[in-house]
Amino acid sequence: MILITGAAGYIGTKVVEFLSKQGVPIRAIDNFRVQPVSEINGVPIEKMDLTAEEDVKKMVRDVDTIIHLGAVSDIAQCEIQARDAVLINLLSLKYLIREAVNAGVAKIIFPSSFAVYDPRSTTITEQSPVNPRNFYGQLKKWAEEMLLAEQARGNLETVIFRQSNVYGKSWVSKQTVVESFCRALLANQKILVRGTGRQTRNFIHVDDVVWAYYQALSPSIRGVYNLGGEETRSIWDLALLVNQVGQECLGRSVPIVRQQEDGFREERTYFTALDNRKIKTLFKGKKMKSLKEGIREYFLEPA
Repeated sequence: MILITGAAGYIGTKVVEFLSKQGVPIRAIDNFRVQPVSEINGVPIEKMDLTAEEDVKKMVRDVDTIIHLGAVSDIAQCEIQARDAVLINLLSLKYLIREAVNAGVAKIIFPSSFAVYDPRSTTITEQSPVNPRNFYGQLKKWAEEMLLAEQARGNLETVIFRQSNVYGKSWVSKQTVVESFCRALLANQKILVRGTGRQTRNFIHVDDVVWAYYQALSPSIRGVYNLGGEETRSIWDLALLVNQVGQECLGRSVPIVRQQEDGFREERTYFTALDNRKIKTLFKGKKMKSLKEGIREYFLEPA
């Protein structure tokens, strides 16, 4: 049986949907902190708390593999609600590792982030310097160290996916930069770009992320992978692309306006290349979805 934590979340709902269609036995749990989703494709989502030790003991029973998606995944929220972020992103993982080992779980699949890398890196590989510059990235780094230490002890296999910017339509909405730009165009409003717009991001569609998680269920897959897509663009170029696709699909575009940043300011990254050779081995000829295709979904598929 596969345990999926954070099953009611942006990625979790898509993982539950996909694995259920493959006939994979699933136990789906969530604390419904973000959004209450009672079931996905006939799979019930149970309310459990990863920070409650008794709940963790129950959820790992008769489980072979854990896909651990339960987390505070917003960078600014981790800064503002630091105590909750430590409890949910780190302490709960300690409980999960301990109870997983006690229950004989074979593997944990864990979503880390590009936020663990030094933002000054120009090319990202799995060997790039790990030097997070925000609290979210630091929590991911600590989590990786906990998992890799357990793997080194021979108690638990681990797959760590350092994810870039995940976008695409899911069961639940998430204010990704792609979605916010698309929503602005759909509402015929200005696209607001924070700062200069020169900061770069790599983009990967949520469907491709789900495929990677599915492949990682294989006993032969272990270790650290950069889970990124084939396109790296500046935020300004992303806004231009959204307008281009909006013109093709809806016959309109909207003004793009630079907006002065306020509140929490994320350190800029300017990397221009991603070495995705390792992650491509999990796709085995399967084509990744292009950014343009993903944007078209927002405009052409019903909400």
